[in-house]
Amino acid sequence: MTMSVRDRAREAMRTEIAEAMSAIFAERGFDAVTVDDAASEVGISRATFFRYFGSKEDAVLTLVDGRTIDFGGILAGLPAVTGENAWGLLHRLFQEALTSIDTASEAERARVRMIQTTPSLRARLADRRYGHEEALTQALGSRIHPSSAARPIVLAALAILDLAWRRWAAGETPTLRDALDDAFIALDTGSASIS
Repeated sequence: MTMSVRDRAREAMRTEIAEAMSAIFAERGFDAVTVDDAASEVGISRATFFRYFGSKEDAVLTLVDGRTIDFGGILAGLPAVTGENAWGLLHRLFQEALTSIDTASEAERARVRMIQTTPSLRARLADRRYGHEEALTQALGSRIHPSSAARPIVLAALAILDLAWRRWAAGETPTLRDALDDAFIALDTGSASIS
């Protein structure tokens, strides 16, 4: 079902406000800027802001929601690779699903840094990310044996994904793909030794 012209215009306005306010929050600090201050700077009233968003967190996370990725669906469509284990499959899934992020702007990196350093945003984002758990668990469970191993593997992989996002946002790696590669390689038992 396609959106009406009115709904598309509303969604475009919502995205425009979210981008402008997120830039202000990222520049000056999420907790340091009130809704009133940001709305005024963007050129809208407080009432207009609350017609589009329930909170400051909603305004920032709207942009993340716009990138909602169906990890379970993508995983279900990935072809099998001989000799690949579950970690390799999930590594390949995340690389495939997040290819567009590596072309993201510095504004996106700043937004992710802001989310990672603001407890209320980080908690809300974690809830959304772990919303992928069920679909991913089902998709992985249908491809591995025993299928009961799928949930712990998925939870660990989502934690690895979160680490990769944090490292990329902090500028520790030039691309999100590099951060993913580094994190998954670190899982290899041969990459770390006990002294």
